Amino acid sequence: AMDAAEETMAGLDAAAEDAMGGIGDSAPLLSDTSLEDAAGEFLLRLQRQTGIPAAALLPLILSLSSIAVILLCQALFALLVRVAFGDARRGGAHSNGSVLLLGVCGAGKTALFQTLRSGSPYLTTVTSMEANDATFLMEGKTRKSGVVAKKLRVVDLPGHPRLAGLLETQLKTARSAVFVIDAVDFASRRREIAERLFHALQTIAKAKGRAARTFPIVVACNKSEKITAHPIGFIKSRLEKEMDALLRTAGSLAETGSKGDDRKDAANRDDALAIVARRPKNKNTNTETPFAFEDANADVSFSAVSVAENDLDELKSFMVVR
Repeated sequence: AMDAAEETMAGLDAAAEDAMGGIGDSAPLLSDTSLEDAAGEFLLRLQRQTGIPAAALLPLILSLSSIAVILLCQALFALLVRVAFGDARRGGAHSNGSVLLLGVCGAGKTALFQTLRSGSPYLTTVTSMEANDATFLMEGKTRKSGVVAKKLRVVDLPGHPRLAGLLETQLKTARSAVFVIDAVDFASRRREIAERLFHALQTIAKAKGRAARTFPIVVACNKSEKITAHPIGFIKSRLEKEMDALLRTAGSLAETGSKGDDRKDAANRDDALAIVARRPKNKNTNTETPFAFEDANADVSFSAVSVAENDLDELKSFMVVR
């Protein structure tokens, strides 16, 4: 069967060559005849050589031509993609600056770090006393360019309060931060979480100065897949209330402190108030409105994530884009 097919194909090729040769030996096609007449003459010659009716040859030729055009277009498209995005796909474009993972102990920072690094869920609970620092390829969706791959340096900072000072050093080269919280036990730890986030915003404001207003930080609400997880809206509103209480407490330090501590209290108050870019006042009472993250001296957003189910697409997009 294979030999018969090869003989048939060879016969078609020979017939086509003879047909083309016959046309080539004849008068120029466009001198005395139209293109349609030339095509008709070619089909008739090919019919005589192969024994296949011209009506059957034309669809066959058109189909083969269409396939050739499609293959050519695919090859050209692949070449364009390789030229435009080849470097990013193969090795990943390097980003400027690191992404910091922040949060209290037990929030899931290290599990998130290992999941991002390996690409598969890391479910082991680990309490880190040292920073985890690695550079690896990450893909995230963007609005303009689709999926973009970048090599990101990700630094997982320990959640222990005694090691909170590491943040100021790492902020010198940071481009964004991810503040990880456990959405399941948030209610019982909201004060602790708010204090750590308050300190993080303070440190960002001091380290970045005027650039702090545009420094991106996303509050990643982990374990969002669980039915007992608190929704983002609840977490955001409760954190705002806790942060507002911390701000008001810091604002009253200078008034309640002793005379010898006035300078220290004033400095603490200034550091605390640095977390807000503006404090709008109520027109009716002339008092400052409650704290809202929209007024923070950083670009704060919220995202629901799940390390256990590797549901991190939104977070990856943040890390790649911001």
